[in-house]
Amino acid sequence: MNNKYHHIAMALAGVTQSAILIPQLANTGICSNELYQRSIKSIFNTSPLTTDDVYDGIKNIRTGLHTLVQLLTSGQKEQVEIIRYLFGSLSVTNKLLKNSEALNKIDQRLTRISGLYQNNMDFETIESHIDDLSYSLAGIYSDIISPLSTKIKVVGKAEFLQNSLVQATVRTSLLGCVRSAILWYQVGGSRLQILFCRKRICVAAQELLQQINQND
Repeated sequence: MNNKYHHIAMALAGVTQSAILIPQLANTGICSNELYQRSIKSIFNTSPLTTDDVYDGIKNIRTGLHTLVQLLTSGQKEQVEIIRYLFGSLSVTNKLLKNSEALNKIDQRLTRISGLYQNNMDFETIESHIDDLSYSLAGIYSDIISPLSTKIKVVGKAEFLQNSLVQATVRTSLLGCVRSAILWYQVGGSRLQILFCRKRICVAAQELLQQINQND
């Protein structure tokens, strides 16, 4: 898949897949464990050889691709929150990419965190240390990314949003959004494309889903 829009669709699906977690957490206090762990894994995949390497293969962003197609074609009311978190992440990432000091700090913090686990950030490690990792990664978002821009307002039920672990998991999910948004800008994504090239991105996402289904 060498079409530019395939790479753009992959990265945008990554942002979407992490964004899905935020309304889940804000409204129920829990989220898809599998998608959350994949979001964390992508944060630590900082030296990918290809676009899909960030996700260890396109099959791991199947949910993000499905949801992206829905967002681009139907835009149903229940998806408004996901769209808001997606655009909020693209906006804050745009500011982050202009701040080399902030990017260096994030890199240093990620290196320090992964070093605590012998640099072996596999799913077994992530699952075993999920709460500690959530607090550590949330700290990166709060300390470095959040001050760069207008805060992304998370809407949900107070009983969940006041829980410290839910707060950490939301911020880690937002960091996952930012990680994929960085990739999106790197492969040539721009916010104007979402307005003017929706059909191309949608077709690319559908082609990627077809490829995943053929490989199953």
